[in-house]
Amino acid sequence: MTAFSNRLAKNYKHLKNWAQRFSCDAFRVYDKDIPEYAVSVDFYAGKVVIYRYFNPQYQDRDDVRFLDVIAGVKDVFSVEESDIFVKERQRQKGLSQYEKVDKQTVLHRVKEGSLEFIVNLSDYLDTGLFLDHRLSRRWVFENAAGLRVLNLFCYTGSVSVHALGGGASQVVSIDLSSTYLDWAEANLKLNGFDARAHPLIRADVCDWLRRPNVDGFFDLIFLDPPSFSNSKKMKDVFDVQRDHVWMIERCLERLSTKGKLFFSNNLRSFKMDSELLDRYVFEEISKSTLPPDYRNELIHRAWLIEHKPGA
Repeated sequence: MTAFSNRLAKNYKHLKNWAQRFSCDAFRVYDKDIPEYAVSVDFYAGKVVIYRYFNPQYQDRDDVRFLDVIAGVKDVFSVEESDIFVKERQRQKGLSQYEKVDKQTVLHRVKEGSLEFIVNLSDYLDTGLFLDHRLSRRWVFENAAGLRVLNLFCYTGSVSVHALGGGASQVVSIDLSSTYLDWAEANLKLNGFDARAHPLIRADVCDWLRRPNVDGFFDLIFLDPPSFSNSKKMKDVFDVQRDHVWMIERCLERLSTKGKLFFSNNLRSFKMDSELLDRYVFEEISKSTLPPDYRNELIHRAWLIEHKPGA
């Protein structure tokens, strides 16, 4: 066995036991652990997604080493080549990670606890379920009972499903993409929830937050914006470092007195505005939202934000 296969097998043995305890069957098994094998390997209930990264140090041997990766994945997971999906990871700009890269439409079901989700293993760079936010979704599940929840940049609605699974009274989900809203509706229906009772709104989140609040207040708001977006459908270019103060304040205007805003982003250089920290109650919970299958502690950061008592 190669060094890659040995590491993959060791990681899988450990994480498989953890995943069984957690009742999930989609998790990351390998993440550039060995520099010579610059790939990430994600397991999706019997299927495997491999992300290739450009590694200039080993460029001349990359294709040879990648044959080792394919062989190792087939051996460790006991899968056929048709069960393996390979994608190229490059520096993304705007929403390019959401654009189609294929047209096979290989759909698959995975579970997290008592809930199920549809993933697309073939057509997009991301599969429709951000594995690094698994514990964020679990936090929502454990804290949403009886609450009115707003899920901004909802993507395929996994947080919305967890909120409803945890007993939320209503969930409103907003995204600019009709494709992902349809996907979110399918995820809701898959888990037995009535999408008509839990609005799926197609809108530019920034534009929606600028509008007068005619939707009432929310007890829990989940805000996980992209680091940067220059989508043609948006009126303005969005930059999370530049725009986070405005966006957080607009969310807090729609948050109930004792409500909580869950804010996260994956910009590694992100710095929270110091004046914002003085105006509201902040609790950084990044470490508690990082699952054991992710080695990179900077994959995302997360905060709980509340109004100050009496404010």
